[in-house]
Amino acid sequence: MATLLACPFCRTLYRRGEGASCAVCGVALVPFERLPPSADALAEEPPLMPLLPEDEPLPWSYWARGRGLLLVLSVLGVALFFAPWVRIERPDIAVRSGFELARGRAGWLWGGATGWLVLIPLVFSRRTIYKLRGIRPIAVAFSAMTLGEIALMVAMPPRGRYVPVEIHWAFGLYASAFVSAVATVTAVLLGGSLPPLPAAPSAGVTSDERRILH
Repeated sequence: MATLLACPFCRTLYRRGEGASCAVCGVALVPFERLPPSADALAEEPPLMPLLPEDEPLPWSYWARGRGLLLVLSVLGVALFFAPWVRIERPDIAVRSGFELARGRAGWLWGGATGWLVLIPLVFSRRTIYKLRGIRPIAVAFSAMTLGEIALMVAMPPRGRYVPVEIHWAFGLYASAFVSAVATVTAVLLGGSLPPLPAAPSAGVTSDERRILH
């Protein structure tokens, strides 16, 4: 191929030394490797697939479609884990946060706190509508974990076998349950619905004809 010359117009091939111009067109010959792809070669190439709206990258500061709300709720869930959850009246007077309860006998409360901590980078790193919708199941599971733990605590409060126990639920527990419930609903709707596809251009149709068709 390196020793061939070609006409850039009709693409007739010549060996070097057979002349400097095309015998058919009279156009100056050029090295074959410098010719651009022919129209037939371009027609055989597969067309580039357009980028779907749900695959377009979103800015890091994108807060719509539940992304920002779920991030805020996750941060609140972590903060409320350290708020007062239980007020103990008997046998001792004390206040316990979710963190302190988890460090004690209620070690299963770490699951909800871990869920909030995982949700923050999980949601923040999803920057397309398609990826936001794709993490809905796991986001719902992590969001509802704290609500399930609180429901279990309320349904099965600690009871003293030999020493009477009196406890009252504090605002941190109610606030954590509320945040978990709202986050669960937000996770179900995370990413919203798929955006509509862009309308294909109407080739050869004037604006007046387009109005008549619609």
